Amino acid sequence: MKRQWIVTLQDLPEAGQKWSADVPAVLLEDTEHGSVDALTGLDADVHWQAELVHCGDVYRLHGHWQVHMKRHCSRCTDEFVWHQGGTTERCFRLVRSSTVNHTPDDVAENGGYDVIMSPGNLDLVDVLREDIWLAWKPDVICSEDCRGLCPHCGCNLNRVTCTCVREGVAHPFAALRRLKFN
Repeated sequence: MKRQWIVTLQDLPEAGQKWSADVPAVLLEDTEHGSVDALTGLDADVHWQAELVHCGDVYRLHGHWQVHMKRHCSRCTDEFVWHQGGTTERCFRLVRSSTVNHTPDDVAENGGYDVIMSPGNLDLVDVLREDIWLAWKPDVICSEDCRGLCPHCGCNLNRVTCTCVREGVAHPFAALRRLKFN
């Protein structure tokens, strides 16, 4: 299963390669496959529709993906399934000489292309993993109307009505309640 997601750019057909497939969650979660950190908490396979085309000495990869991951809400801490979609846009330049040393500055000089040594083995699972990591949001909420947790007792306000008495609670801004405005 792993081998089908490795493309050799040098062997790419003139027409390029297109796919609309579900990348197995077990493959994306496999820590032994690829060099980009494995993804955890996937709720389903990742649908990825993309195309890899050859234009001169540049290979362009573009497409769209959809992921469903188990996450924890930043407001109420409940687990929920986070739905996220993204775009893959990458350009690769195949370099045939193995004697050339490439640095990150070379990528900038090459117009933002990722430089790959010939024969150009490209691990598409790593590309997809990286795109999902780049779309990662540290703070996500389960829904727009999530009420979060009570700041006093910590109960989940989406599930229960809080019985905390807030009038007598002393806090730095309590005196502002007594101000009267005309």
